[in-house]
Amino acid sequence: MTHLTRRATLGLALAAGGAAAQPAPAGGTWPDRPIRILAPYPPGGQTDLVSRWLAEQLRPAFGQPVLVENRAGAQGIIGTQAALAAPADGTTLLYVNASTTLINPVVHANPGYETFRDMLPLVQFGTAALVLAVRPDRGIKTLADLLAEARRRPAQLSYASFGIGSASHLYGAMLEQVADLRMVHVPYRGSAPAVLDVVAGNAFLSINDEAVTVPQVKDGRLLPLAVTGPARIDTLPEVPTFVELGYRGGLELLGYNGLVLRAGTPPALVDRLAAAILPVLRGPEGRAKLRELGLVPTALGPAEFAAQMRADAPIWAAAARASGARVE
Repeated sequence: MTHLTRRATLGLALAAGGAAAQPAPAGGTWPDRPIRILAPYPPGGQTDLVSRWLAEQLRPAFGQPVLVENRAGAQGIIGTQAALAAPADGTTLLYVNASTTLINPVVHANPGYETFRDMLPLVQFGTAALVLAVRPDRGIKTLADLLAEARRRPAQLSYASFGIGSASHLYGAMLEQVADLRMVHVPYRGSAPAVLDVVAGNAFLSINDEAVTVPQVKDGRLLPLAVTGPARIDTLPEVPTFVELGYRGGLELLGYNGLVLRAGTPPALVDRLAAAILPVLRGPEGRAKLRELGLVPTALGPAEFAAQMRADAPIWAAAARASGARVE
């Protein structure tokens, strides 16, 4: 799989160079049509919630409607392919995360796109921790309890993820490896249905988005046992990280959420979009809203976001290979 990492690194350079070579649009008023934010997951999850909030904030800036289009399926691949098939005219923004950009090209044999060849980073909203949670009536109080139960019942406990090859799937596979146990992976078409099925009792646990898990915790429907990433999260300050509990192997990694454009979008349009979006993300109200929606705000611009993706790519690729997750 090392050829994927080399290809990704080369691809980012090509994508950046290709975008820089494009001329700015000549004449006319831009945009002359509605702007789309393509969310490659179903309604109700973090991607959808952030997209709809941002669309409302951006409508006054462009004099055109800003629409959110949900295109769920195949761990974001269907929506991603649709966005990357649209014209490179700056009117289609693709919502991305670590799953769609850095994991899919490693675990899927043919996702139909190459991140660093086909995408042009626009803005990063923030980083994202995931929460492992179970129903309170499972008789599980701690991560140690859960692991003991999983070892007592090998290949019987199910964990719900937001898609095959997603970060949610990968974290479960990582936990199986580092804790030396076997569970059953049950993929869903997004984070909201995955979490709701754990609440309903149809899956035993999930490692899922903070934005959809924490409200269920606050309502007493789920019990959080651990969080991914290097530090505890302020919405669940009493919940330890996997690292604190002695488990790494990729469980210390943080995901991210952001927007990209199709490679080849003229630099003038990239700048125009970033100039409209970044003040919304960086203002106190925007930062507070992003935190409410389960992200730790970063508000990175195009160059910073591209650099972050370059830095994260080999780390996620190594974690994906080590997890053994593979979709043919």
